[in-house]
Amino acid sequence: MVEILIDWTRAPSTKEREQLQRRLLRLQVPGLPAHLQALNEKLLGYERSVGKLRTAGLRLRRPFVYLGAPIDGDGSDRKAPPRELRPPATRISSGLGSALRLELTVLALLQLHRKPGTRAQLADLEIPVAGDSQHTGWADLVAALPTDSNVGGIYHNARDKRARTVRKALERLEAAGLVDVPGKPGERNRFENFVPLNEAGVEADGERVEYATPKTSAAAFTMPPGFILNGWLHVLEDSEIAVLLMAACGAGAWNDEGLLAFPGAVRLRHYGIHRDPYSTARKALEWFGLLDVKEINRHCDGRAQDDDRYVHRIGVRTAGFETLALPAIQAAIQQQLDR
Repeated sequence: MVEILIDWTRAPSTKEREQLQRRLLRLQVPGLPAHLQALNEKLLGYERSVGKLRTAGLRLRRPFVYLGAPIDGDGSDRKAPPRELRPPATRISSGLGSALRLELTVLALLQLHRKPGTRAQLADLEIPVAGDSQHTGWADLVAALPTDSNVGGIYHNARDKRARTVRKALERLEAAGLVDVPGKPGERNRFENFVPLNEAGVEADGERVEYATPKTSAAAFTMPPGFILNGWLHVLEDSEIAVLLMAACGAGAWNDEGLLAFPGAVRLRHYGIHRDPYSTARKALEWFGLLDVKEINRHCDGRAQDDDRYVHRIGVRTAGFETLALPAIQAAIQQQLDR
């Protein structure tokens, strides 16, 4: 096979430019840098010497992102597979929600605090959903920057709004079988003392099992420490996180000179990632310096040839995670808008 290495980089289209401008505005909200710094400091407050995240990265069990048995379908990318059939990571992902970020935050906190092989025992840490000015809550560990509001004389402060975001995310995680919630729907404080379950999901073990940090012998893959510690988790879109998780996992791909080729059917039917969000996310991650990409055997107009051998080769660029996320992503988007 002859490789034709062509740089198809181009200026953003009008639609892409509008999307980038909206995203940049969201990332330039006053107070966001301080919010992200405070979030990181509170998360690191749970770090203990036995935790391995800082040195080993965030370890995730492979079934969290990859299904061993393919999702039923023709693998043609005509439509995304049903959400309930996807692996946990893409089952809980959303353009608006925070479930995927909360799930990864919970696992990161436990890997900062517990040694490998230890059960979560999250209740021992006594982290409430909302928290207050004296006690860290899950509302302090999710990147959301709502403001205080007065609607018809009913006052809502930013912490209450963040707590609602957490509860909505926990509802989604409960539905996906990733947490056990002690309270019944409608009960007050029903999400307090939730228990994280194995991120591989019920389907992997055939039963609900409390989460334990993966041992070194586990079938797991690793995200760079900076994915958590430098704030990338909080500024990337869910679709971008899903593509990074796929690239880090590598199951179902073949290696081509250090980069990985994922056939379309593998990406769709094993990872649950549709072509359109994949294409957009891959491009953005390359801009952000988080993904190495090589294009193979394109037509002269840039279209891909209809052959699985000619899919993009991709690989996680570990060095990209060593920079602080917010200024790096702001600079990358502005660079595209200035073209």
